Amino acid sequence: KQSTGIVALFTLKNADYPESMAVTDAGAMCLDFHPSHPRLLSAGFYDGNVMVFDAKNRVKEGRGNEMKALYKSSIETGKHCDPVWQVCWQNDESCLEPNFFSISSEGKILNWVMSKNELKMEPF
Repeated sequence: KQSTGIVALFTLKNADYPESMAVTDAGAMCLDFHPSHPRLLSAGFYDGNVMVFDAKNRVKEGRGNEMKALYKSSIETGKHCDPVWQVCWQNDESCLEPNFFSISSEGKILNWVMSKNELKMEPF
């Protein structure tokens, strides 16, 4: 049974309480920080979706430490049918737009490209 999840980032300053966190529609299965832009965090979820968070961009209302997703996959934009087991940023500076790969237990490898206003899925 699927339930909600949380992506939480801790620091050594306070290991008891997360510095940033995001409540998600499904449990997080995997995470990867961008090698050149460590504020970008890609995440894969149990429901087959992927998201990209900006670890430094937080919503100011409420607790004040909730991360907002910059990009989120959906049925319309494309997603995996099974849980995502790994996400990995492409470490190639020649690419104009940041992108990452994801793989799920269905056997598909997908390439996700961050364009101006959307996350584009490209089969690999």
